[in-house]
Amino acid sequence: MSAKSVALVAGGIAVFAIAVYLFIQVRATPAQADPDHVVAERTPQPHNATPPSPENMKPPEVHLSRPVPTATVTPSPTPLPETGPVREQPPDETKVNLKMDNMMELANKAYDRQDFDEATAIAGKILAKDPTNIRMMRIMVSSNCIQGDSAIAQQYYEKLPAFDREQMRQRCDRYGVTFKEPPQ
Repeated sequence: MSAKSVALVAGGIAVFAIAVYLFIQVRATPAQADPDHVVAERTPQPHNATPPSPENMKPPEVHLSRPVPTATVTPSPTPLPETGPVREQPPDETKVNLKMDNMMELANKAYDRQDFDEATAIAGKILAKDPTNIRMMRIMVSSNCIQGDSAIAQQYYEKLPAFDREQMRQRCDRYGVTFKEPPQ
């Protein structure tokens, strides 16, 4: 038997033992009755008796040992502020951000499945709208390194922050692409 099987069997036995223990403990401890709780006695009904008609039925008498609290509703001293109309659609900025996020996700998925042409096409569209998007610049650099286009990779490499440039330099070294550092 593998160690994993032994561990599963031991775990199963432990869970079963805990369940048996809890069952025994619950059965051994009797339920405690609430001393203030009064239960109305039932009057036995003969089995052959016909049910009473709705006109003759009256509600049962209830005897309470303590008063029933009543809830009172008081109006709030200050009126609630008026809210504007409920918007069914998110604001335009949210729509744009969601669309941009979806497009970035598509670019990442294309890169992950090694469809570098599609990844660079989508990243290029995003960078046309947001030229400072580091995530898409990294896709452009990395995809172009893998495809051997060092000129385009260098173009986007220069726009990256120092930390990202270091990572891209290491990644692209694997594919024989080296970068010139941008002037500071």
